[in-house]
Amino acid sequence: MEVPDRLSRVARMRQRVQARKRARARRAALAAGVAGIVVIAGMLGTAFSTPESAGAMTTEGAAESAPSPVAATSSPSTSAATHTGAAAAVAAAPQAAAATSVTSTAQPGSVTPEPTASTSTSTAAAAAAAGPGSTVDTPDEPSSSPSGKPFGGTAVAGVLYRPGSGVSSHFCSASVVHSSAGDLVITAAHCVYSDGPKSDIAFAPGFHDGQLPYGSWTVTKVVVSQNWQSSNDPDEDVAFLQVAPNSSGASLESVTGADQIAFDQGFGMPVTVPAYPQGSDTPITCVSPAKKFSATQTEWDCRGYPDGTSGAPFLTKVDASGEKGTVTGVIGGYQQGGDTPDISYSAYFGSAVQALYQSASS
Repeated sequence: MEVPDRLSRVARMRQRVQARKRARARRAALAAGVAGIVVIAGMLGTAFSTPESAGAMTTEGAAESAPSPVAATSSPSTSAATHTGAAAAVAAAPQAAAATSVTSTAQPGSVTPEPTASTSTSTAAAAAAAGPGSTVDTPDEPSSSPSGKPFGGTAVAGVLYRPGSGVSSHFCSASVVHSSAGDLVITAAHCVYSDGPKSDIAFAPGFHDGQLPYGSWTVTKVVVSQNWQSSNDPDEDVAFLQVAPNSSGASLESVTGADQIAFDQGFGMPVTVPAYPQGSDTPITCVSPAKKFSATQTEWDCRGYPDGTSGAPFLTKVDASGEKGTVTGVIGGYQQGGDTPDISYSAYFGSAVQALYQSASS
């Protein structure tokens, strides 16, 4: 019979299976023992390490994990453009240029406040240049910049806009400056001149809450320097606008009064800047030092000055009423006024801007 033989084979198979299981168990135990020996050896090695070597290891680890120091730079951050447009190059020194008057045409057109320009690669060198004869030291960087605050506005500061679009569509800030004819407004050149003078522009002084308390004044002439026309020179990002008398024949200055204007005032003095953010009917103001950014550019740090504030005046010697002062700059220049709403710039008011003013007011 085959049964005894078959049972014998089954028994032998069981024996082989059990033998394999015992072999696997021995190998697993051996592996566990080796692993335990390695762990114990590592623990013993750590325990017998000297304090000096442990300290050295800690120091090296800290040195490797510590961040490398970053060299300070005079260039501001380059986030999205905020004042009125793309970055503009900073020249290393001012260039005196004859002022050029351009008569605005009567044809309506698009008022585009920002031409495109390239950022200069020599900003650091320009920032290191000596100041234009100023003995005023630049103040230390404040721990935090102040912020623009809403206020009721002044008679001499206002907005530029296209009458066809309405005053609420204002695109830049501007202010009245004294002249013999009483018809002069100052703003940034990039607000009113790109490939040519902008047409169909009006100035609304004292604008607030949708109201025009001093009326609207038609711009008849845009005056910018030849250097601005040819190359958008950020050191001459300043424009003077002549406006027509009102319907009664009165000049602008006779109705609103005017700020004075001064040149070569140096750096470091506190300035007040009344301005109009784009899309807002409420002006803002802030007081902060006008610091030296380069020999030809002034930096002014105050938070909350976005698009629309280009052309706003830098005022010193503001009177007790807070209404009028002396213009020593306008938001513009480097980066066409600044790439962030927290840092603004102005072309330094030196001989080139003085020559432009004299041409516009004569």
